[in-house]
Amino acid sequence: MNRLIKLTIAILFVLITGIGTAQSREILFTASPSAELTGLAEKIKNLDTPTIPYAELTRNSVYFVRIAPRKNILTDNNQLQDNAILGTRPFIFVTTPEGVFGKSLLDIYLDIGYEAGDIIHWQRDQEMVAIIFRFEDGIAISDEQKGQLPDNWTKFVYIPTWDNMFVLFNRLAATATVDTGKQGEFAPVNLFFKSDAEKAFALNFPDAVKKHIKETSYANLQAEGGDAWAYRKLLENKLSLFGHFRGTGRTQNVIVDPDGTKTENGLLEFVGPNRKLKELPEVAIVELGKLMIEDSFSVKSTAFKCVPAGPAKAKVRH
Repeated sequence: MNRLIKLTIAILFVLITGIGTAQSREILFTASPSAELTGLAEKIKNLDTPTIPYAELTRNSVYFVRIAPRKNILTDNNQLQDNAILGTRPFIFVTTPEGVFGKSLLDIYLDIGYEAGDIIHWQRDQEMVAIIFRFEDGIAISDEQKGQLPDNWTKFVYIPTWDNMFVLFNRLAATATVDTGKQGEFAPVNLFFKSDAEKAFALNFPDAVKKHIKETSYANLQAEGGDAWAYRKLLENKLSLFGHFRGTGRTQNVIVDPDGTKTENGLLEFVGPNRKLKELPEVAIVELGKLMIEDSFSVKSTAFKCVPAGPAKAKVRH
């Protein structure tokens, strides 16, 4: 790990240890919530809910949670936006609600695998919400880990092992379009490639090099370059397999496990089909506030802090 990353992690660690207690969050929106979903939302709302150790998290829940910018999900009147979606890819990463019990927004960011530099660069001042939801009855949870995806593969939520993700990417690539003029990577329904050659590269990538990717760190692949790195970047851009991706079904918290050696640490993660929120049978949305970084001479604060979302809320450290 380079010195800059270590320094960033150390700074965040100091900031985390100085966080105090905040007022209760609010449940901003619900749609057809069961008693079980309401209970989960209440526990995420309440910062005094005890956290659950990594080792005690289970894959038994049919409910999942995903965090998102509030501006992309709710209107100013806290109603669902018509185009609100779980994510920007055809399959999206989620975790279990129990994994975020009793955690500040900063702790949630770290636990779901955000790296320190990305938090500082991309997440500061973003009002965030937790989306707690259940997929429709036709979507099942698979325990497959070796890449043996069924023919009706779009009807499952998977454990994101390397083997599963390689096969999932291949299935999505087979139905992807080619759009030479499209910008960015926004593809909530179907993948797309920038050229026929890029699509063919993804579809015909050799298993031997996939094995090398699975066994080699992100940094080393980047240093090596070549086809392995090009394919690794496609996985990142098309399926959000970022540099912290373990491929074990666990996230990596770069504070508690900066070198990625504590393989039993981290939240349980899943990858499931993207959905519009209005299509989901049950939804609850809880405010998480926003992270702010200010120095001791700033007018607003003297610390890195998390504040409740919304213009009428008091700014409270936690």
